[in-house]
Amino acid sequence: MSPINKDGSSNIGPYLAGLIEGDGTFAIKKGNNKSTITNKNYNPKIIVVFKKSDLPLATFLKNYTNCGVLFIKPDRGYVLWQIQDIVSIFTILSIINEYMRTPKCEAKNRAIEWLNLYIDKNINSPKAQPSTLNILKQIHPLLAKPIDNSPIESNSWFSGFSDADSNFSINIHQRSDKNSTRVQLYYRLEIKQNYHITDSDGNKASFFPLMSQIGMYLGVTVHSRSRSVKDKIFHSFTVISQNKISNLKILDYFSKYPLLSSKYLDFKDWAHILDLQNSNPVTTSYLDKATKIRTDFNSTRTTYNWDHLKF
Repeated sequence: MSPINKDGSSNIGPYLAGLIEGDGTFAIKKGNNKSTITNKNYNPKIIVVFKKSDLPLATFLKNYTNCGVLFIKPDRGYVLWQIQDIVSIFTILSIINEYMRTPKCEAKNRAIEWLNLYIDKNINSPKAQPSTLNILKQIHPLLAKPIDNSPIESNSWFSGFSDADSNFSINIHQRSDKNSTRVQLYYRLEIKQNYHITDSDGNKASFFPLMSQIGMYLGVTVHSRSRSVKDKIFHSFTVISQNKISNLKILDYFSKYPLLSSKYLDFKDWAHILDLQNSNPVTTSYLDKATKIRTDFNSTRTTYNWDHLKF
């Protein structure tokens, strides 16, 4: 269940791309003039937000990549992983370059453009400081890669994106027309409909092509939703897995490419109930197990185990 495969290769590249596309931000100053490229205050930033309970994951990724710093905001319930120094920016961009799938890929490519200009301007400058030259020895120009259109099931990107924007749920309810109880298992992924930056024609790229690809992989419909959040209208696309076929797809995928956040624990509990559903008739014992699991699950979870990050 490790992020490192048995052959020593890593799933971190596509996973981290998906996580950044879900819960990450590229902050890049506009302009390619000399001051923008040489002043460290204008370095691109990559910021990833984690909920407080996922501090072990944030720490793992920071240590694994040897990049950035963590800012813990206990009063706000979240942790920030901020990557800003040039070598760390180069490292993260190199890791995720070929794996991004959303319109946020354009921000990654702008960061690469900035990095390449930084290299070009400083390597040719007779006034370059020794510290800058030392940085240049550790980095090199990158060729920006386009959006990855490979099958969703081909790598761990969907795990990273799900760690950012999905949830598992267990619904237990009494049927109104029968004297019985039903347990329903859901996987839900919801993202905004459009990328916030407009193109040269003034249009915002849609997330629908990506969500459609995910929906087709799971065999489910993509739903459009509008709701009010703090007096603002939020438009989103949602895919929901709730039938046997799509839930088995979810089981197969996350067994091959594990989630790394605390959602991994939710998935394991969710998968256990799914296994009970598929292998045994619904019994009182099964319902008792489902009810007990739900008390320490998702937003009500109080027990955590991070063995899945060990390798």
